[in-house]
Amino acid sequence: MFRKISSVFLALSLILTGCWDRQELNDQAIVLGWGMDLMENGEYLATANLVLPLVSKSGGQESGGQSSTSGFMTESAFGKNNRDAEQNMQRKLSRVLFPGHRRNIFIGEKLAEKGVFSIMDEYGRSPMVRPRSNIFVVKGGTAQEAMSIAYQLEANPAIAVQKIQEKSGAPISRSLLDFFIMANGTGCGVMPALSIETPEVNTDKKTPEDSPPQTTLSLYGAAVFNEKLKLAGYLNYDEFWVRLWITNRLAFRNFTTIINSIDADKPGGAAADALSGATRGKTVSINVDTFKSQITPVMTGALPKFRILLEGKGFIEENNSPLNLSRPDNVQKVEARMNQYLEARIKKVLTKVQKDFKCDIFGFGDTIHHRHPYQWKKLAADWDTIFPDIDMDITVKLNLTGTGLTGQSLLPTRDGGEEK
Repeated sequence: MFRKISSVFLALSLILTGCWDRQELNDQAIVLGWGMDLMENGEYLATANLVLPLVSKSGGQESGGQSSTSGFMTESAFGKNNRDAEQNMQRKLSRVLFPGHRRNIFIGEKLAEKGVFSIMDEYGRSPMVRPRSNIFVVKGGTAQEAMSIAYQLEANPAIAVQKIQEKSGAPISRSLLDFFIMANGTGCGVMPALSIETPEVNTDKKTPEDSPPQTTLSLYGAAVFNEKLKLAGYLNYDEFWVRLWITNRLAFRNFTTIINSIDADKPGGAAADALSGATRGKTVSINVDTFKSQITPVMTGALPKFRILLEGKGFIEENNSPLNLSRPDNVQKVEARMNQYLEARIKKVLTKVQKDFKCDIFGFGDTIHHRHPYQWKKLAADWDTIFPDIDMDITVKLNLTGTGLTGQSLLPTRDGGEEK
């Protein structure tokens, strides 16, 4: 009897189990990057970065060497939307497209200007799209151009842009999710922006072994979208960090300002004194690796106001000014000058966003919603017209905790500096 029951269970296990719809890895074309461009006729051009299987063991990872061939291939197809273009692309591929590992999505500038509403639905609906993916706008170019550039430090440009963003102090791998959250909040949106950069100085290749700078991908800053999800403008690399700091998402950043020689012998002075009357060599650079933001809405008048306190902690990395940084009072002078410099930069960016973009990309409306929900009900409907006229009180407080390996420079006393 026991043998009969065992035989029945064995037969059922053979019939009812098994991955009948599985796909072998060798039958999949793994997508790491996906791009969309808008053509003149209104059609979409989709581009995919696909992982290439190892061409040979001698050039693959098995030998520890580096293959001379690119680690990716780029394929494209026209379509009416994402899925239609993907189907048309599949006609060219011997393997089934597998977007489950897609890390980055690229949007051409023309498509961003026209509006991304028509292509974003698939990115939130399909279970094959990871919510923590990154999405980029290619400033002044197309997604296909950006995805076709071979990046020397990485096997795939889709991986390279993500790492570049992370090494610039930006949040890690979630710009797609952030865009959906913002679009459903204030109505505006922000995406990281890339640019295709040519070498600053062209250098001829004199021997086959030479490796002069080449055209490459660069993080430009951030692309700002209005409530219609159309591109409103850009914050460049020297501006986009302001939003990250205000929203408590900036990981680290280097800042450089000019210190006037007046700082060497007397304190005080206006913010302009730190920037005018000094040569280009009299600079101080600091590295800030701890950031904190505190936003306080003030609901006293007809329009709300905001007090914004931005704090940071870091250390001095380079000093070309006359200041002797072995003296604590001179370190405090650097803090004061840097605070004035950053406050001026931040106010300039805030004015640009308010007056030019008219989009609340900082979450000020959400702050009122959380702290003053009843007042927010009166402001919410007209927030897009109220936001450009709101007053902001900015205060920056940096705490410099170190001056590197030395306080006083190891070089001889420079002109305008302090005597030993």
